Amino acid sequence: MGSFLTIESKVVAASSVLLLIVNLASLYFIIDLYTYDEITGYLYNGALKSCGTRGFVYLLFPVTMSNLLFIGIALIVRFLK
Repeated sequence: MGSFLTIESKVVAASSVLLLIVNLASLYFIIDLYTYDEITGYLYNGALKSCGTRGFVYLLFPVTMSNLLFIGIALIVRFLK
């Protein structure tokens, strides 16, 4: 039973670190996306389609930051035990 708990704790720690890395990469792309005013796409019939990115960034930034906060707190609590 003891070896199962150590394997489980290793899996939880590894997945937490992986989730932290994914959220940091997401934060990088969100900050990069914030510098664009709009994204323009070319449709198959030659027409242009554009959309603003500000609303999407304003939604993703707090979500990613709260994910990083909770993951960081969970990792600190786990490693300081």
